[in-house]
Amino acid sequence: MKKVILSIFLVLWTLYISGLSITIDNQKRQENLKSIKKNNIEYFSLSDFQTIFKTGRIQEDLVEAKISFSIYNESVNILMNSSYLSFHGNYYNFIYPSFYENYSWYLPKSFLTEVLPKLFPEKFKYNYKTDHIQANSIYDSRIKTIVLDPGHGGKDPGATGKNSAEKDITLDIAFQLKKVIETRLDGVKVLLTRSRDEFVSLQSRTQFANKNQAQLFVSLHCNAAMARSSQGIETFFLSTARTTDARAVEALENSVVLNYEGGQDAVKNYDDLQFILADLQQSEQLEESSNLALRIQSSLIESTKASDRGVKQAGFYVLRGAFMPSVLVEMGFISNEEEEKRLLDKNHQAKIIESIFKGIQSFKQKYDYLQ
Repeated sequence: MKKVILSIFLVLWTLYISGLSITIDNQKRQENLKSIKKNNIEYFSLSDFQTIFKTGRIQEDLVEAKISFSIYNESVNILMNSSYLSFHGNYYNFIYPSFYENYSWYLPKSFLTEVLPKLFPEKFKYNYKTDHIQANSIYDSRIKTIVLDPGHGGKDPGATGKNSAEKDITLDIAFQLKKVIETRLDGVKVLLTRSRDEFVSLQSRTQFANKNQAQLFVSLHCNAAMARSSQGIETFFLSTARTTDARAVEALENSVVLNYEGGQDAVKNYDDLQFILADLQQSEQLEESSNLALRIQSSLIESTKASDRGVKQAGFYVLRGAFMPSVLVEMGFISNEEEEKRLLDKNHQAKIIESIFKGIQSFKQKYDYLQ
C-alpha cells in the first residue's frame, strides 16, 4: 500500500495541470491551449494543438521513431522522445524532450514560443510580455466540396445511341451520385455544373469548380466509337494522350468546342498561353488526379464486371484549368447497343454510382489523412 501511495504521489509531483495557459488567436477567436507541468517544465498536448490549429492528422512512424503532422501545408517531423524536429531538411532543438502520456504526445511550450515562430515567422508570432500567440488562420484543405460535371447538354447532345443521348444519361447519374455522396459523406457538399438540359461551355465548367473552391472535379461521360462492338469503361486524367484510343476519345470530347463554342477561334482560345499556364499549374495535381482515376476505375470494374479499358491520360479541354484533382469517367459505350441498354438500366446505373462513390470515398480518406 505504501508503494502505491508513493507512486501516486510521485506522479502528482512530476505531472500536474498548470494554472497557466497559452492563448491562441485563430480566425479572430480566442482559443485556450491547456498546459501541464512535468518536472517543472510546461507542456501541451499535440492532440489539443491539432484540434485548435486544424493541422493534418498526427502520424506515428515507429520504424523511424518520428511523429509527423502538417501545418500551413508544410510537414513537420518530430523525433520521438527527443527535443529535435526536422523541417525542410534542417534540424531544430526545442530543448526539452517530447513524451507520450494518456494516449497523446506532449511537446514543451518552447516548441510554440521559440521554434514555430522561426519556422513560420510571417504566420506565427509569440509575445513574451503577454504570453500570447498570434497565428494566421489555417486553411482547412480537407475535401468538403465536390463538383460533378454531367457531360454535354442543351444544343450539344454528346454521343447518341439507338434510344438515348449522352447528355441525358450523364445528368441522370450525376443527380443520383450527388445524393449518395451528400448522404454518406458527412460535411461534403456536391455541386453540379448543370442541373438541367442546358449548354455549358467546357471552360465555364472548370471555372465553376474553381470559383466554388472545390477539392475534386469529376466529369461524367458516355463513350462512342465507329466500331459498334467497342465496349468497356475507362477513366482519364489530364495530360498528353499517349495512345491512339486516348487521342480518339480526346478528339471526341474536345469536338464540343469546335462544333458548339465557335469553331477554330474557340479552339485557339483553349490553346492560348493562359491555358498552357493553367496546365503548368495543374501539374501539381497530376499525381492526385491519377490516384483518383485509379480508385474510381478499379471500383467500377470490380462492381460492373465491364471490360476494363484502364486509366489513361489525355488533353481534355474540360479538365484544363481545374485547380484540384480532376478526372473524366467514360461510363460505357452508348454506341454499343448492349452497353446502351446497361447505361439506361437503373440497376446498372446503381452499380456505376456506388462504384464512383467508393472511389471518391477511398480517395478522400487518403487525401484528408495526408492534409
